[in-house]
Amino acid sequence: MIQLKPFPEVLVLTFVTMGVFARGALADFQNPHPNVDFKIFQFPRDAMPRLDGDTSDWEIVPDDYTYGTEFLNDTEDGHGVEIDRKDLDVKVTVGWVKGMNRLYFLYEAHDDFWDFERTNPRGYLNDIFEIAVDGDRSGGPFILNPKILPPDNKDQMSPEFLENHIRFAGVHAQNYHIYTPPVNNAWVLVWGAQPWIGEFPYSNHAFSHDLKHGESGKLILECWITPFDYAPFDRPEDAVETELEEGVEIGLSWSILDFDGDKRDGHYNLAHNVQMVKDATYLIPFRLAPIEATLQPDLKAEWTFKILDVDAGMVSFHDESIGKITSWKWDFGDGTTSNERNPIHEFGPGVRKMITLKVTGPKGSSKRTRYWDVITK
Repeated sequence: MIQLKPFPEVLVLTFVTMGVFARGALADFQNPHPNVDFKIFQFPRDAMPRLDGDTSDWEIVPDDYTYGTEFLNDTEDGHGVEIDRKDLDVKVTVGWVKGMNRLYFLYEAHDDFWDFERTNPRGYLNDIFEIAVDGDRSGGPFILNPKILPPDNKDQMSPEFLENHIRFAGVHAQNYHIYTPPVNNAWVLVWGAQPWIGEFPYSNHAFSHDLKHGESGKLILECWITPFDYAPFDRPEDAVETELEEGVEIGLSWSILDFDGDKRDGHYNLAHNVQMVKDATYLIPFRLAPIEATLQPDLKAEWTFKILDVDAGMVSFHDESIGKITSWKWDFGDGTTSNERNPIHEFGPGVRKMITLKVTGPKGSSKRTRYWDVITK
């Protein structure tokens, strides 16, 4: 039985949370798409995509959220950026829903030779769509830690390899090898020690295709994954999900491994550097976009609250209304009001039966009332 060496908490903080390896390297990586605003489409909550292989849910997404073959570069197998669209042609669209820590993907691919019935002990002998994500953009290696595993150590049963795999691989950023399509196996191979991130409720998927091995044709994949700032190998209940917030950038990239019945025929990637599969320094910044104006109402009142001190009755209120607003009026249900946008209010003890926010703007007014939500002692 192999005993793992103690791994001090301070080093876990350094390697996992601070992304110490990336601090010098981030400036060295040149984004191959400096003039592209990579963004992630925000689905309205009443239009979340259903994973069923039907792309109609994605028809509301503008074209400039989709990134096709023209953004890829084969940096290993000789194709470069001159990619024959008759051989392989892909489109990737990414979405999110405010309040949920999920990244939705629509992958549409045409291949002249779909390779998915051969077996390999490593699990790689299959056409693959590979996603790497670093939710908090901590950067740095996330598969191989040079502080634990010497670069020349190839022994997967060595104590150093197991130490690296369990303590480090996939912990602060994650890599998903998605089989396109899967046959008699899991839909995804997680490169890391967290196989649970490839299972519901942390991810989900659906395919649409009518393919046979060796034939050409189109495949559609819909999936969602959960990015993690901290993903331990054995205790998903201790994991820390990335809190997805509007306007914030995350690290994201993908690659396509194309097999045509023999050895791999192409490794195309968005970062134009294959290091993206194991080093988050090389991931592309993607911005979590707001809801498109055409999908928003002209004016809609909405708000949230947070109890700061339940005994003192201190509650903060946060306006999340949509539209151009010139005035706010809060009715706290206790005979008091406020015209501040984000007020803090002191209540007496009890259950607040009704609190209302009224917003007014050029398009009129809107109210949002919540019942029995705020409770203080």
